Amino acid sequence: MSDLALLIDNLPAPLLPEGIGDNERKVILLAIATAKQLARPYSGEFKAPWLLSDFNAVEWATTNRGREEMIEGTWRNVVTVNWAMRLPNGSYLTDKKYYKLLTLTKRIAFLIRSGHISNIVAPVIWKAVVSVLLQLTRWLVLHESKFYPEQFGFKLVDQFAIDSLLRAIAEGAWAEAQQVPQRLLAYFYKNKYNAPCPQYLFESTYRLPSTIRSDITDWLTTNGYYGKPRQGAYINKAYLKRERLADSISEPVESMRGSLKLNAFCRQFEPDLQFGPLLVNIFQLTEKPSHKTKTIQEVVDSKSSEKTLLSVASGLSTILSAHRHDPDLLPEPSLISVKSALKNAEQLTRQSTHHKFIPMDIGLAYFNQAMRFVHVFGDALVEYYIAVVSAQRNSQWSLLAPAAFDDACANLGCQFKVNDNGTENSISTVLGIRKFTKFVIDGDFQQLRSEPTLDEALRVLVGACIICIALMKPSRENELTHLKRDCLRLDANGYLLHFTLGKSNQGEAYQDADRPIPVITAKAIQLLQKVGEGLVACFGDTRKISDNLFYLPKREGNGARVADPSLLNDHLDVFCDYVGLAPDHLGRRWYVRIHEMRKWFLLLLFWSGKYDVLDAARWIAGHTDAAHVYAYIEREFPGEELPKLEAEYAIDRLRTLESADGNQSSVEPGLDALYEAVLDHFHVQSLSLVPESEWTDYVVVLRETEGFVLEPHSIYAENSATEVVGINISFVLRETVQ
Repeated sequence: MSDLALLIDNLPAPLLPEGIGDNERKVILLAIATAKQLARPYSGEFKAPWLLSDFNAVEWATTNRGREEMIEGTWRNVVTVNWAMRLPNGSYLTDKKYYKLLTLTKRIAFLIRSGHISNIVAPVIWKAVVSVLLQLTRWLVLHESKFYPEQFGFKLVDQFAIDSLLRAIAEGAWAEAQQVPQRLLAYFYKNKYNAPCPQYLFESTYRLPSTIRSDITDWLTTNGYYGKPRQGAYINKAYLKRERLADSISEPVESMRGSLKLNAFCRQFEPDLQFGPLLVNIFQLTEKPSHKTKTIQEVVDSKSSEKTLLSVASGLSTILSAHRHDPDLLPEPSLISVKSALKNAEQLTRQSTHHKFIPMDIGLAYFNQAMRFVHVFGDALVEYYIAVVSAQRNSQWSLLAPAAFDDACANLGCQFKVNDNGTENSISTVLGIRKFTKFVIDGDFQQLRSEPTLDEALRVLVGACIICIALMKPSRENELTHLKRDCLRLDANGYLLHFTLGKSNQGEAYQDADRPIPVITAKAIQLLQKVGEGLVACFGDTRKISDNLFYLPKREGNGARVADPSLLNDHLDVFCDYVGLAPDHLGRRWYVRIHEMRKWFLLLLFWSGKYDVLDAARWIAGHTDAAHVYAYIEREFPGEELPKLEAEYAIDRLRTLESADGNQSSVEPGLDALYEAVLDHFHVQSLSLVPESEWTDYVVVLRETEGFVLEPHSIYAENSATEVVGINISFVLRETVQ
């Protein structure tokens, strides 16, 4: 007899309801047995369909929502985890002495992804938790004299440790928790002066005295710590090589490249880049710094956001909940409150900031130019480019020889016509395409605008296509990046975009959807389809990912690649520099991003139609509940406008209620309570007894002081968790309303 059968047969009868049938009894007992099994330590094999590598492999390859594929014996398009991580003491996690610690981290990562610890379903979210797991591991090794992770794993982590860790992250993310700037300063000072760094310098890590900065810069120069970008806005400007810095303090290179705090620290020793207040990107390929570029002072003074801290705390909670599976190497979770540590650390954070709203004039300027490029130049430019690449390959010219590409451009440049403002010219003449095909790397963006190469012109077109899609169909970056080439549909009502939802909210987990799009968006998709089809035909690509919509050429026509978010951003940057809008007072240009365009569409839609279009906004954005899209609007709405809009909506509803003599009270108790609160305030039985300007002003004050809030939510069809049949907006009063 199986263990489950034994459990069912021996389960005490009093636990079961009376009067149930045999089948119901078995279902209940099976559920109880399953729950008990899940509560036990995992004793199975560490194998799973999502784990494409052996558990003991140094690098894991894991599935990526069906996008993974084996190419020439190697997994591609997978989610990877490299366990050969550098530790602060110079060792590696894969060293023999850390076998117990490595095995623990792998087991936790496996159990999370397999659902034995959490309900995480998205690979990207799992990878984020694994990142917290690895950072925690490094932090314990940094303080190994206290935690002895080599011997005890995470066992000695206590409440004070979690409190200290979250407070450090609140102060300056993982760079602060791992003490990266301080460790670098200590290393520099020790090697320059042959003495320990004095404590007073650690207290001014980002504002070192000029003599110290000068002396250390000389030592760094002598010891070869500087490199120079080979392209971009700061070509030949000396910068500190992050690889050398990482090697000096045994830090993973990846963690040295994404920290603004670290960049602000390093800028003290990069005199070539010390101009103006901005903390510019060393490898900036655009003409101007991005609108997101912060000043050095802003970075130095900044704290982590509430969202960042919450993400780390959530990861820690998940990790510690693995205790029952490894009780000898993990602390008892009942003795640690991540929630209380989070609450204490939140006092040090800054509020999560809104994504900046694209100014109306900038958004419209980009959209106007994008439509022009797609409509006027699109077809001719794509045909021209594909014909050149095809001619180049068919003639068996060297794929890397610019001269051959130039010859193809010259031979085919007059074959394709474009009608611009009533005149017929060759596409090369209209756009000023020059024979020279090298991409702009010398900062000559005026030439990009006046005489783009064929390669550049196509990249401008792709950027224009992205804008025509993202501005007219609010999309998440993940949704747009992974569109398939056959995503365009046509029915009796017009064009539809077929896509897979890119977020895992309840009821929204990666479902397929169709949404209407305007003709210009359909035109942009058709151009990208032609580009992809032409390149697949040219290169004979049979990979699974070759049917993606964003199947884009490599520079100078020597192959193609499937887009990821960074590649789409590169094309958007080229488009924005081609348009060349004026920078702000600090010299920053607005380089649009997909999430900004999503926000632009939704907020403009809500601004124009208010609560009447809320359900339409929910539907077009791909949410199943109006509460989700309203939470997005609340978070992202610019300025203090939303409370005013909510007050205006409340005033309109109160007018309607007043005209109905309060007969709607049984339908909307929240609105009725607000109505009574306003009457009580003025000591009247009807609003008609109070000048309208007075009671409406009072409602505005109530909303702005959070006297009440609106909570929209969708109404679902009977017996359905996803079919929305309407929307309801509830009024929720706070205690401030008397």
